[in-house]
Order: sequence, then C-alpha cells, then structure tokens
Amino acid sequence: MAAGASGPTMTFGRKKKTRSIWDDPDAVEVIEIPLEQLHPNPFNPRLVYRDEDIDDLTESIKAEGGVLQDLSVAEVEGFLEYWRARLAKTQPEKLDELEDKLGSVPAGDYVTLIGHNRAISLARAGHDTAPCKVTNSKIPRARLLGLPENMRRIPLNPIEEALGFQGALDDGMLQAEVAAQTGCKQPHISRRIKLLKLPSELQKAVMDGLAVSEAEILLDRLTTREQLLQAWLVMKEEGIKAAFAAARVLSPPAPTPSKTKAKTKTKPAPPVPQQQKHSPDEPGPEGAPATGGNPEETKPSSSELGAPDQQTERTNPEKQKEPEPDPSAEAAQLRVQACRTVLELGVPSNPRETLRILAPALLAAPSTAARETAHEWLRSSAKPIGPDAAKPDKYFAEVSASGDAKLTAHVALAVALAAAEQRASAASRPWDAQDRDYLAHLKSAVNYQPTEWEQDRLGGK
Repeated sequence: MAAGASGPTMTFGRKKKTRSIWDDPDAVEVIEIPLEQLHPNPFNPRLVYRDEDIDDLTESIKAEGGVLQDLSVAEVEGFLEYWRARLAKTQPEKLDELEDKLGSVPAGDYVTLIGHNRAISLARAGHDTAPCKVTNSKIPRARLLGLPENMRRIPLNPIEEALGFQGALDDGMLQAEVAAQTGCKQPHISRRIKLLKLPSELQKAVMDGLAVSEAEILLDRLTTREQLLQAWLVMKEEGIKAAFAAARVLSPPAPTPSKTKAKTKTKPAPPVPQQQKHSPDEPGPEGAPATGGNPEETKPSSSELGAPDQQTERTNPEKQKEPEPDPSAEAAQLRVQACRTVLELGVPSNPRETLRILAPALLAAPSTAARETAHEWLRSSAKPIGPDAAKPDKYFAEVSASGDAKLTAHVALAVALAAAEQRASAASRPWDAQDRDYLAHLKSAVNYQPTEWEQDRLGGK
C-alpha cells in the first residue's frame, strides 16, 4: 500500500501515549452501584470541599443527564485487607485512622478510588446510583489516585497537594515518578512537600489563603516551630509580610532608649569619727595632754572630714548622676542590628534595590575597616555565611574564587552595608542623600524606624 491516508503522514510527530497509574489496563464492565454503598477513599488528599465547586459539578450533571466519566471503585473487603497489612508494617500510627473511616463499613460496599466529587454531585442532582468500574487492581495506589482526579477538576489547595504527594512517596515512589504520573514538575512537588514542615496553625493558614510564597519565606529563614509561630503571630497582629516578621523574630527590636536621666544610688557618707573627751585631770590618748572641754579643740581636722568637694559629693546625691546617653552611639547600635538582620534575610529579590545600596560603596572603594566589619557580620551570623575563613582577606578571596553568584552578591551586600554604616557613623560630616538611601534601604528591608536623632540628621525627613 502506498504511503497515503494510513501512511507516514498520519503518524508523523505522534508520540506514544504513556500509561499512567490511574489508567485502567483491563476492560472492566460498568455497573450501577447505589450511592449509599460508596465510601470515600480514606487517603483522598482533599480536606476541604467547597459547596460552590460541588454545585457547579451538580449543574453540569443535570445538564448532561449524568456524569461524563465513570467512577473507579474497589471492594471494601479487599481494600481493608491490603491496607491493614501494609500500614502495620510501614505506618502503624495510621491504622486507627483507617479503622475509623472504613472499619464499620458493610462487607459488600465499595471504596471510591476516583470520583468522590462526582458521587456527591450525583446525589445532589437527585440520582440514586453511579456508573462504576470495580478496579481492585488499583488498591495499592489508593494514596496517589486522588491526585490527578482532584488536580484536573477542582484544584487542591497547596497543603492537600502536599499530603497527596507525600502519600505517594510513602508508597515507595520517587519524586520523579510522581512528577511523571501527575504532570507536575519535580521542583513543584518538593516545594509542596516542604510545606508539611509548617506547624498545623500555619498549614491551616495556607489552606485558608496565605500565599505559599509567604509560607516558604518563613520556612527558609526560621528553623524552629516556636520561631515560625511567633512570626505568624507578628504577621497577623501587625499586618506585615513574612520577610519582615522573620526579621523581627531573628533580631527583636532593641528597647527604646529612655530619655530620662538614670538615678544613681549613692552610699551614705561614713560617720565622722568622734574624738574622745577627757576630763581635765586625765591625759589624752597615748599620753597626750588633756584637752579639756574646749569645743574648738575637739573639732576633727579637715583631713578627717575629707576635702570639701568630697564631702559635697557625699551629701549632695544630685551630683552623682550618670552622664547623658549618646544618641549617635545608640542610633549606630540600632543600625548595626538592622544590618545584621538584612544579611540574615539574604539578598533582596529586587535587583534595582540591591544596586541602589551596592553602587555607592563600590564606587567609593570600601575601606579595610568596612571589609573587616562585613566579614565579622557574616561569620557571626546565626547561620554563618560563606567559607570558614578567620581572616578577611582569605575569606573574600575564597568567595571570589567560588563562582557562586548568590554568595558573591550576599557578601557584596554586606560590604556595602558596612561601608554605608562606617560613613554614617562619622560624626564630623553632615548626612546627605547617600545616608538617606542607606536608611531607606534598612526601612524597606527590615522595617527599620529611624530614631529622633537620625531624623534630625536627615533634616526631619
């Protein structure tokens, strides 16, 4: 037969279809099963069913006169037999959950492997039965089967996706295999599974609408459950973004310096020694002549009373006050704390913002002191950044030779901040636009609030 309708032109570019685990390899007869005999898959990752989604599917069923795709079910007896044995070996803590959901189900009923939403919608549409295929061969993949069903029709929320992906991994699948079966990219699967490290309160927040990117920022920058919960509390109470909340947790704001003068406790002056009085007939101490009762002769000497200024200090506590706090030093301390927090958070995602702070420092050629300060900040961080080199020169040489663009940018930012702080701390010069940009960067990065002294230096801006 010549090439033509059934020749190469018909199959050119056509790819062989890859069979997925939810495809039915065998021809199975479709039977009508009463809805009351269908029970949800206990491993279904969906936790939230929205009425509006079910209502939309119900209206579609009414319009079509039924479902367009049959449900896939398994006999409950075979399902329980398989999963009781499997969970007993791998996850015994899950056995109680399985028994709670299916343990009391009649032996002749079925588990809905694929199509639970359709079963609910059929009931709402007034149907008593559902068209089903009994596919006991799919029981071993019950944890993963609900994923494509839900992802194709009514999308899962991120936590539900994560639970579904984790279930597949618990079944021994690799992330690459899950990606191939679900059509998701592997990094997406990894990021979703990472969300399961969140405390339950934050997982619920993600399910309720907290952006995944915000949750990921918290996970990337905080390490303990307490820190994560504290940051979430700050986010809710103050309405700030995750990056600012994480910064607050990692570096709590220093207490506002008191504007009142500190009171100094002074020790009471030691009692003035009293000279012993003697009668006219008695000799004085150590054979000294008697002094008699002359008051002038019984007064202690000036050396016994102490110098006039010392006596004044003892009797006038007002002169014992501490010196006034230095507002410039206090502000510098707060700025350094903010710089350290910026470095904890990493390089800003906005390249223009990064260049804004990097450019002046690079053009001015950072001093040795700025490089040493940056090195100290980076190495003394809660999570030390960069190579383990004690000397700044060796540290910067290793960073330059690493070829790590992200690390290099991080270290360059540290040097730029150190140079800007060194410049701002110089008391001999007025502040200018460069200093204003420096404080603006701290404010945008970690919500830094300039002190009154700094606002005065900036001209009240």
